[in-house]
Parts: sequence; structure tokens; C-alpha cells
Amino acid sequence: MTINDLVDSLIIEVPGCPLPTIRDMLRWAQRELCSEGNAWIVSDGPVVVGANTPFAEVDVPSGAETLRIVRLLQDGRVLKPGVDYRQTGSNGVEFLRSVPQSVTLLGAVACRPAYGKDMPAELLSRWAEALLDGARSRLLTLPQPWRDVQLAEHRRRKFLDYQAEARALAIDGHQSGSVRMQTRRFT
Repeated sequence: MTINDLVDSLIIEVPGCPLPTIRDMLRWAQRELCSEGNAWIVSDGPVVVGANTPFAEVDVPSGAETLRIVRLLQDGRVLKPGVDYRQTGSNGVEFLRSVPQSVTLLGAVACRPAYGKDMPAELLSRWAEALLDGARSRLLTLPQPWRDVQLAEHRRRKFLDYQAEARALAIDGHQSGSVRMQTRRFT
């Protein structure tokens, strides 16, 4: 799926709206979903490069911006933010206790698309309805013939629900399944 597929599905609902406006609203929705919901987490490969130097940086995919380090590992041990390291700015990392011996550290980092860029195609497919609702919520508030403030509020609330779902999935490691727990027997 591409951003143009999403634009094509929205253009019917807002007749006469310029295509760049629809595209901008969809890109806003992507950035907002990633920022508030951690919808794009990268965990395949090194997260921090140059870890054994004073200039350690977060490694992000092209076309993405770093939001936050979700998990950082050193020799199989999980490092604690604020205790072992802190993220300085969007891409800098400072180690507080000791500088690691290895050049790269593994883990996971939350990203969002850079301005004018899009999420990867598989994420666009996964979150298509969320992105459409986010864009609809903004488009329906514009002072145009298609304006519908009540429907815009409904779509905004659905978009917020998708953000909450994305946050929950990020906490669970983007795995689905039962969240039931079996309680221990009282003895």
C-alpha cells in the first residue's frame, strides 16, 4: 500500500479538496500515530552506533526521525534510561555509568516519518484505517463545503482509539494474543 492508495480512498469523501492537502493530512496522521502511539518501532539491527565514543548516536532508517529509545541492550543486559544512559536530543546518546566496550548496541527505537516522507508500506497497510480516520478528522474541520464538525469529532475519537491500540501493541512487542492472566491459587 502507498500513500496514493490512501489519497484515492479519501478523495471521494471530500470532493474538490486538492490532492496535496489530502496527502498532507495523511502525512500528519502518520507522524501523529507514530509520535503518540509508537506505531513504528525498529528493532532489527543496531540501535546505537559509536557507543564506545563520546559521540554515540541513534541509528535510524532513512526517511525516519528518532522519537525515543524503547529498549537498549549491552551484552544481553537491558540498560535503564536515566540510570545507564540518556537520550540527548533526537539522535544523541550519553552513557552515565560507564562507556560500553562495543561499538554498536542492539535494542529498539521508536520512529516517525520525516517531513514529506511516509511510513514503510507494511505499516501503511497495517494502520490504513487509523490514518484515514486521522486525516478525515482534520479535513472535515476545514471551512469547505464538506465541513462536518460532528463527524470530524467522531473520527478524531476513533483516531485516538487507534493511537491507544498502537501504544498497547508496542508495550506487548507488537504481538497479538490473549491478555488474560491466570491468578495464583489462594492457599
